[in-house]
Amino acid sequence: MYKPLFCPNPQCVNHKYVLKENKYNWYAKDGFYSSKVYGKIQRYKCKNCKIRFSKQTFSIDYYAKKKVNYQNLLKELISTSSISDMSRRFKVSHNTVLNKIRRLSRQAIAANSILRENVSLHEPFVSDGFESLAVNFYYPNNINIAVGRVSLFFYQFNYSVIKRTGILTDKQQKERNHYESIWKADTKSVEHAFNDLLFELLKLPSAASDRFPMDLLTDKKLEYGRAINNDKWLLTLYEANLLRHFKISSKEPRTINNPLFPVNYMDRQFRKDLAEHVIKSICFGKNVNNQMERLYIYQFYHNYLKKNRVREKTFITHSQLAGVPDSIRKYHLQSLFTSRYFITRLNLTDTEKKCWIRNYETPLKFSKEYVPQYYEATRHPLLYEEWCA
Repeated sequence: MYKPLFCPNPQCVNHKYVLKENKYNWYAKDGFYSSKVYGKIQRYKCKNCKIRFSKQTFSIDYYAKKKVNYQNLLKELISTSSISDMSRRFKVSHNTVLNKIRRLSRQAIAANSILRENVSLHEPFVSDGFESLAVNFYYPNNINIAVGRVSLFFYQFNYSVIKRTGILTDKQQKERNHYESIWKADTKSVEHAFNDLLFELLKLPSAASDRFPMDLLTDKKLEYGRAINNDKWLLTLYEANLLRHFKISSKEPRTINNPLFPVNYMDRQFRKDLAEHVIKSICFGKNVNNQMERLYIYQFYHNYLKKNRVREKTFITHSQLAGVPDSIRKYHLQSLFTSRYFITRLNLTDTEKKCWIRNYETPLKFSKEYVPQYYEATRHPLLYEEWCA
C-alpha cells in the first residue's frame, strides 16, 4: 500500500522532514480521481497546511498525458539518436520527447547531487573546455568540464558562449557582424565560467582535511590562469599552496599516460555518444537549456551506469572508483525512472539550479523559457523570483 513520505508543499513543516511519531498521521485520504492514462488515483490532504495532492504528485510523470519508457529514452539519447529519431521510435511528437528528456534531466541532476555527497576519494581534478555549438555556427560554446584524475568521475561542468574565430570569408564576416549586432557573446565568458567551476569544485562535500590541497590540472589556456589571478579568494588559496594549478601542453600525445587523458577521454565520449556533438553533424542544439539537460543525463549515465572499462571482467562504475558505495547507487537507481525529486529538498549547485529552472540564455532567443506551473521551481517564492528576474 502506497504511503506518501512528505508533503509536496515547500512552505509546509512536513515538506523536508516528517517526525517518526507522525510518520503516517500527517495526512488523510481525500477520495479519488480518474485519469485516462493512469486510471484510478488516490488523493490525499495534509493535516497541517490543508494542501491536497495525489499519489501521482510524487511520480516522474506528474501531469503527463502520455507514457514513454525512460530507460529506453536514455539508451536512445546516449546512442547518437536525434530528437526526430526518438519521436519516430516512440511514436510521439517532438515536444513530448523534449518534455520527457526535461523530466529525466531533473531526475539525473537530483540523483547526482545526492550520490555525489558519498564520494570519498580525494583525487586531482582535470579540467578543460569542450567546444560545440548551439543555435548556429556563429555561436560556438565552451563547456568547461571537471573530471577525476583517477576515477574518471565526471564531477562538474558549466556553459559559456564564445565568439567564433578562425579564417572567415567576406560573406561569413558580414554574417557574423550581423548576428553580433543582435546578440554578442561576452569576451570573458570562458574566464568567468571557469571561475564558477572552481568555486563549485571547492564546495563539493568532503571532509575539511581532505579538501585541501586541491590539485587542478589544465592545459596552458590563458583564461584559466586569469580566472585564478583575478579572484582574491582563489589567489589567496593559490599563494597558500592550498590550490595547486598544474599546466600541461595540449600538444602532448593524447594517450592514457597524458595527465589530461580524463578530459580528452570525455571529449571523445561526447563526440561518440551524443548526436548534437558529433563532428560535422547535421544535429546541433537549438536551445542552450535543452543542450545542458541532455548533458546532465549523460553525466549521470557516465558516473553511475557506464562500466569503467569494457574489457574488465567485473562491472565497476566510475562512481564506485570515486568511493560511492554500490548499495547507495543501486537504491537511487530503483527510483530514478519513477519517483519524482523536489528541488526544495535538494542541495544543488548554482549551475544545477540554473538548468533545473531553465535560466540559461539562448542566443537570438528573446522570449522567456517555458516552465510549466506544476514544476515546484515556480511554486517556491525564492526560486520563482530568480526565474522571473
